[in-house]
Amino acid sequence: MLPLTLVALHCNSTMSSPLIVKISRGGKEIGTYEAKEAVRLLISGILKNTDFYWHEGMTEWAPLLKLGASETLRQFAERAKAKEVEMAKAKEEDRAKRMADEEAISAAARVLRIKKMASDRLDDSGVLFKLIGVLFFVIGGAVLLKALGGDPDGSAIRQAVLAQHMTNGILLMILGCIIAKR
Repeated sequence: MLPLTLVALHCNSTMSSPLIVKISRGGKEIGTYEAKEAVRLLISGILKNTDFYWHEGMTEWAPLLKLGASETLRQFAERAKAKEVEMAKAKEEDRAKRMADEEAISAAARVLRIKKMASDRLDDSGVLFKLIGVLFFVIGGAVLLKALGGDPDGSAIRQAVLAQHMTNGILLMILGCIIAKR
């Protein structure tokens, strides 16, 4: 079992940077490796069970066999931290999405309220629109009847003016229908 302080040192080390260890054999330093690489070299037999390791923060050298367990704990701590960060990010994204959804719903509700208010105002003044529409229709009919009663045998200019009056009368009647329907 690893001493608790050793585990704490590994877990509190910078999670994103690899752990660098020094290896010694027979009291002589033989190299500096990333902890993962040192464990791999130990498993492959290049480093020996009797070798020792040390890294910044340790008070004394420790048997290399303990590095495997220590590195495993450190990697678990890194994964746990990464998972924690990932979950926090997902939670923040979910919160942002909910806020955006709430804002969209609120905006849609405002638009519906405005449309309802406009519709209510139109309904309140619906009688006025019907009266204006009927007035336009009557005026358009009068203009059309006057144009139809004109002299069709007059000059070309007079005939063009009569045609224009008929067109205006018809358009006024159509406009009156549209306004009255509103």
